[in-house]
Amino acid sequence: MTFYETGEDTLRATSYDLAIKQIANYSYKFKQLVSVVTSSSWKNYFFRETTTVPTGQSGNAIKGIPRGADFPNAVLSWEQVTSRIDKYGLSASIDHEDIIAGNIDTRNRTVLRIAEGVAKAVDSEIYDVISENETPSNILTGTLQGGYWNETSAAIIKDLAKMKAQVKAYYDNANDFALVIHPDNEPNILHYIYEKGAQATQSGQSAFNGQIGSPAGVRIITSSIVGASYALFVVPKTCATWKQLMPLETDTKTDRFKGDTITACEYGVTELHEPKQVVLLRVIA
Repeated sequence: MTFYETGEDTLRATSYDLAIKQIANYSYKFKQLVSVVTSSSWKNYFFRETTTVPTGQSGNAIKGIPRGADFPNAVLSWEQVTSRIDKYGLSASIDHEDIIAGNIDTRNRTVLRIAEGVAKAVDSEIYDVISENETPSNILTGTLQGGYWNETSAAIIKDLAKMKAQVKAYYDNANDFALVIHPDNEPNILHYIYEKGAQATQSGQSAFNGQIGSPAGVRIITSSIVGASYALFVVPKTCATWKQLMPLETDTKTDRFKGDTITACEYGVTELHEPKQVVLLRVIA
């Protein structure tokens, strides 16, 4: 087969596209924790609901409605929040020499880095929004005295239970939880999970990218985006939304005898709907 056989450029571009999308899907750590909704508008808005449970008021009681009387009106309120789509993308070139010489490693590493770069940029934005840039004003907060959990201490279970309780004070029916930590803090948690026989990821269970176990019914995920002194606890899918104008797409331009230029791009914005479904844990040494 000669190098520029008819259709080979297209086949190569298709191969790049499939590889980048597949790698990106396994690279997202935070995008998997939010719901993904499509949008056709550059400017968007959403309504952030107040989290106070409606209660009876004087003359408007929920309990004891007289026979034949009108039902009390629920007093609800929403905050309208505006969001604008951002563009995320990365481009790289594979030299002609590496293509015709079959330098698979160079090609694979280039594709890998493009996919990882875009995925990390999207994840970083999602983390910044749902953690409120680690300076929370609407989300819930917690502290952990004396550093991260000791590998032999059951404090991890107590702290996870405390974060679950914080969320359930607003969402009593919440039953799915995830905690994202920095990889530096993985060894102690893994040691505790397997030393104490706590529940780890089970075969057939729906797992998230980067999941290392699920003690106390909380999925533990690692991501380098989270600061080493923080941990982010969320109710997956319902806490926030990734409003997507365009999913990840790629384009390949071939310059004969020079090489291929691969570009990956996606459009989206993060919307924090339920701030009381997020707890930012700060570690105090």
